[in-house]
Amino acid sequence: MHILKIIHGYPPNYNAGSEVYSQSICNELSKHHKVSVFTREENPYAPCFSIREQKINNNLSLYFVNNPQGKDGYRHKQMDDNFAELVKQFKPDIAHIGHLNHLSTGLIDELNQLKIPIVFTLHDFWLMCPRGQFLTRSIGNSNNFQLCEKQEDKKCATDCYKVYFSGREENEPTEIENWSHWIHQRMIETKAIINKVNVFIAPSNYLRDRFINDFGIPENKIVYLDYGFPTEYLTQTEKSKDKTNYTFGYIGTHIPAKGINLLIEAFKQVEPTATLKIFGRTSGQSTNALKEVAKTSKNKIEFAGEYVNHNLANDVFSKVDCIVVPSIWGENSPLVIHEAQSCKVPVITADFGGMKEYVQHQVNGLLFEHRNANSLAEQLKFAISNPQQMKELGEKGYLYTNDGSVPNIQNHCIELDMIYQKLISKTDYKLWRVTIDTNPEDCNLSCTMCEEHSPFSTYIKEKLNGKHRRMPKEWLEPIFEQAKKIGVTEMIPSTMGEPLIYKHFAHFVELCYKYNIKMNLTTNGTFPKTTEKTVTEWAKLIVPITSDVKISWNGATAETSQKVMLKLNFEEAVSNVKEFIRIRNEHFQKTGYYCRVTFQLTFMQNNMHELADIIKLAATLGVDRVKGHQLWAHFDEVQHLSMKASPENIAQWNRYVQQAYEAQQHYLKPNGEQVILENIIPLQETEREEIPENYECPFLERELWVSATGKISPCCAPDEQRNTLGDFGNIEKTSVEKVLQSESYQNLVKNYKKIDLCKTCTMRKPN
Repeated sequence: MHILKIIHGYPPNYNAGSEVYSQSICNELSKHHKVSVFTREENPYAPCFSIREQKINNNLSLYFVNNPQGKDGYRHKQMDDNFAELVKQFKPDIAHIGHLNHLSTGLIDELNQLKIPIVFTLHDFWLMCPRGQFLTRSIGNSNNFQLCEKQEDKKCATDCYKVYFSGREENEPTEIENWSHWIHQRMIETKAIINKVNVFIAPSNYLRDRFINDFGIPENKIVYLDYGFPTEYLTQTEKSKDKTNYTFGYIGTHIPAKGINLLIEAFKQVEPTATLKIFGRTSGQSTNALKEVAKTSKNKIEFAGEYVNHNLANDVFSKVDCIVVPSIWGENSPLVIHEAQSCKVPVITADFGGMKEYVQHQVNGLLFEHRNANSLAEQLKFAISNPQQMKELGEKGYLYTNDGSVPNIQNHCIELDMIYQKLISKTDYKLWRVTIDTNPEDCNLSCTMCEEHSPFSTYIKEKLNGKHRRMPKEWLEPIFEQAKKIGVTEMIPSTMGEPLIYKHFAHFVELCYKYNIKMNLTTNGTFPKTTEKTVTEWAKLIVPITSDVKISWNGATAETSQKVMLKLNFEEAVSNVKEFIRIRNEHFQKTGYYCRVTFQLTFMQNNMHELADIIKLAATLGVDRVKGHQLWAHFDEVQHLSMKASPENIAQWNRYVQQAYEAQQHYLKPNGEQVILENIIPLQETEREEIPENYECPFLERELWVSATGKISPCCAPDEQRNTLGDFGNIEKTSVEKVLQSESYQNLVKNYKKIDLCKTCTMRKPN
């Protein structure tokens, strides 16, 4: 897929929230897709609207349009024309707009003309407020920065655009009329964008509600999706030894809307010894004025300068006890709040807008009355007097996950990818992945918990009469064709058995290229010598077309691993992973395309004592993710190995989880990133009987399975168990799309939590 990202600024030239977020998603998306960024620069010595290219790598290019003079306009024909010519050259599949301020609303018309679908992430109120923040920009008033409730043409002219008036009283009526007309035309222009964009994304429910209620975006056209973050550099760190008293921090730009002056005035009311550190790029006279205000503070106020995002944890969060976000406008989803929460630093912010959506008073931080310095001062004093309580609030982290972790950039971009694919394929289906059980009975290992290949299993002998099911080659392409039609982005060859043994595996890879669908591979790590002779050859075949390679892994030592995965040579498996990752890294350096490598575990009593060491090993090898699931106990012989076998086992598992996250923090990959942990979450004692009601199925509407005999199934449960969910047909007689539309499937989606199998399913996850 070729993604066109449009944003009004890009780091390092511009480092506000929307620009930093845009860079984060472009870096991540470009690991799997081609990404072109259209952004601006301000070069007074180059022609207006000329476009300069900067290639970051094979998958990521920046295109800078020069706009040093036209910042206050909203439409520039010459920019539109140059943009259209550029887009015609590289023909993107999708456009993702982040902001059009300082660019041109006409860019959207050019995209519509070229029939390119548009996603628009709303970072502020720019479409519904000419100034973007519902914050006045007056002149001559005691306070020029007042909150504005709604947009009105004449009010905008007098409250915000009077700065452009001549100053002659006799001209004022005409100037009000002229600017009111300008604003009216501008609002017609931006209002029309609603019908020109396919999907809007709001990073807070507050912002989403405002655009629905005050601007008229239809509810079904705007989705909530919080920002994602490169959490590898946002980890809890030890506090600096240089810090001797309670220290507050501010991070961000030095402009009035951010409320730094309010914070300084509040801090000056603090009597106990404390420090305030103000981080961020200086802004000329604005910063100088803030320094003057700070001079009369009894306590130390330090202007600590600019920071590098990748060093936030060490350069900023390790030096403060608390972060303050004092914005005087309705921030929607401040990045700094999430970044602090990721590092377990408590946040004090205003009880307004998206700020209070991500901080709850005395739950994961403190709230003060918006724009009230006295109220803020009271919360600063509370923090100084209650450092341990503040630390506990910080430990809570992000409100909307069980472990307090903020959304990571990898999962966030998967969500974006799904939105893109639906628009490209012009379907409303959420399905993004199909597993084809190509050869479930073919395997060169014998894992003790495996439904078919365990030494305890009689499945192949008794259920299949010793026969091995293998999907006919001629079935593969029709399934790919159906999947592509409805927007599927990944295909998985058999997760049962070893897919690399499937004799038509190379054809499977060819179809991935033909239909531009990524492969997602689960393998046992042996890389058998079949069509490809070495792990190096396998890696060169797999890496360029694969999004994720999940390698079955069940121990950190040979002794543990080989007791679970019989016939495994552990040392050889480790060597295989090293070589596979070497080829993966080489490919990434050459092309910018990144294939993720995952260790996939089965959580059992006889291997999870090594969970922390598995994470350490993964980090050492450069494995990106460790995930897994609780044991499906198919046989009496393994029932006792379940981590849910007794309350004591559940308690032990929960200790392993804690150790796992400690290991994640301590052991980093060679590139300095953390290993991603997935599904490694505490168990509740009630899970011995039933999964909690609020745990969701990760598969329904998102994934389907097609067996080697063509049977279509809604999940990955063992055959006999998933048969109880209903009959969804066979690929020879129906299609993937018809299954999704069927009454039986829709009923399952609505009622699965009432079904016995689903009530105890180990794959369900917290919402």
